[in-house]
Amino acid sequence: MSNSQQAFFQQHLRSLQPVVQDILQTNHADGIWIYAGQEQCYFLDDQTKPFKINPLFNYFVPHPQASGSWLYLDGVNKPHLYFYQPDDYWYLHQPAPQAFWTEEFQWTILKHADEIKTYLGDPQHSLYFGEEVRLAEALGFRQINPQKALNYLHYQRSSKTEYEIACVYQAQFAALKGHQAAQTAFFEGKSEFEINLAYLQASQQSDLNVPYANIVAINQHSAVLHYTALQQQNPAQRLSFLLDAGASHLGYASDITRSYSFNPNDEFAEMIRVLEHNKLALIEQIQVGYNYLSYHTMMQQMIAQMLQDFELVQLPAEQIFEEGINRSFFPHGLGHFLGLQVHDVAGFQQNQRGTHKAPPEVYPSLRCTRTLAPNMVLTVEPGLYFIPLLLQRWRNHPLGNRFNWQKIEYFSAYGGIRTEDNIVIRASGVENLTQQALTALGG
Repeated sequence: MSNSQQAFFQQHLRSLQPVVQDILQTNHADGIWIYAGQEQCYFLDDQTKPFKINPLFNYFVPHPQASGSWLYLDGVNKPHLYFYQPDDYWYLHQPAPQAFWTEEFQWTILKHADEIKTYLGDPQHSLYFGEEVRLAEALGFRQINPQKALNYLHYQRSSKTEYEIACVYQAQFAALKGHQAAQTAFFEGKSEFEINLAYLQASQQSDLNVPYANIVAINQHSAVLHYTALQQQNPAQRLSFLLDAGASHLGYASDITRSYSFNPNDEFAEMIRVLEHNKLALIEQIQVGYNYLSYHTMMQQMIAQMLQDFELVQLPAEQIFEEGINRSFFPHGLGHFLGLQVHDVAGFQQNQRGTHKAPPEVYPSLRCTRTLAPNMVLTVEPGLYFIPLLLQRWRNHPLGNRFNWQKIEYFSAYGGIRTEDNIVIRASGVENLTQQALTALGG
């Protein structure tokens, strides 16, 4: 961690103090207790699920492995970290870290989970944030995950501090190294399973700590939007490849997608190039003060133009868009907030009170209806897919004879295309974190 990023973290914590004060004043509380969470067992089993930290804990503490730990906030004093470090010979527990951020906290080491009772004071006068509601009730908390406080905190999280932006940027590098290795593995003839192993090795991750399940899709599998099967057998013919995979840095995620044609000179490869161009052209137009829906609509119009240009639908692009044909080829949203959670919070939340604005009926999968503001971090991930389930309705439609079904069925074997970058909104424009990291890697 560089000195500048250490300074960013100090600024990050300082900026959260008045947020905590506002929450406490509004909710008539003395403090906030945040529980990091704990390992949970599978049903009827003594094996534990992979641990995923409470993102609200991670918002203040850059240590995603702090299972069993607690954080106390009063908005005035240094945050107090109660770090769980039991004496145990069955499992390896993380030692108390010595890192760039540790001096920003008061520290207490917990050797036993129930020790926290001695530090709580009167829990009725504090807020509790965490998944373990029964634990909170047993400890005496009354205000457990109050929605008004969560709304306020989530709204703050939708605009990132410079520390958070730096973390998302750092998360690009491991993911891009993995993408480069996966691309090579695909063209070397590896299976989906083997490509995933190449990605994990190059990005220095295990399949338990990637920010989301890797989508490693060859041929028609790329038309399944969240495909995670990882087939070990190779297809008889290698046509296309889609990789949607990220990494994390101190809990902050990257989320990157790339598509490839096995033949770089065929028409599918040209479609990929056009969609990549459209993505970058759209990113250049994104500005503060415009609703993200408007950019999703612009991309839908670009998809309609592609359907005309590649003679997939023999209608003018304007009519393709008006009839909604493009939505069957691009059925998901343009992107989403990105941060401590891959689909980060407050994408529909219009203010601190929690006012919800749902996506329009024609775009039900859109994950962001916000007006863009400085320091928002989002993905931009357009796609063009050949999904039989979505296209079937057009076969008996009056306009069905304007579809080039022979060509569509041919490209159905390729599945689809998606390309995705991670951006940060600035007052002066947009920074493409993915492209910046790619340039830094010499790509």
